[in-house]
Amino acid sequence: MNPTDKPPWYLNAPAASLRKWAEYLHGQAKASFLKDKTQTHILFYFTADKGMIAVAPVPAGIPPAEVNATVKKAIQQRHLYAVISLSEAWVYFHNPGHDHTAFQIRHGEMDVSDLRDEDKSEHLYVRMESQDGDCVVLMDEIVRAGGRVELGESTTLEGEEMRWFTPA
Repeated sequence: MNPTDKPPWYLNAPAASLRKWAEYLHGQAKASFLKDKTQTHILFYFTADKGMIAVAPVPAGIPPAEVNATVKKAIQQRHLYAVISLSEAWVYFHNPGHDHTAFQIRHGEMDVSDLRDEDKSEHLYVRMESQDGDCVVLMDEIVRAGGRVELGESTTLEGEEMRWFTPA
């Protein structure tokens, strides 16, 4: 399959279909980012029987808690199977052992964007989450140097903590 072709949706294999969609949208986001040097926040909604049913751009400046509440509401109202989110994000990689910064971020006492520049990194961020409990994050470091913007190291995080398909 050509990487620019949208993957098919298989009714008998929605989890596998969704993984292919996450990879496809990650590739599309990378190509778009390299061209535009930015990535707006976009949500893709999927049902198990139809695949992708909606694309929802997120207006700039909407707080993450409001985005999360909107996604949870859409899951309930539209009986969604999965959500894929594309965005730029500040990322903090926690240190092993006692990491008070990670504790503060996890408990909402501070945001990653509040950290010093040397303690965070900017990433192209693709998050896929499904009602099956599958969650994967595909990230590419954004490198800004000398007026140039490029994508650096890629990271895949499997089995991330569920955000949208958990009780409120």
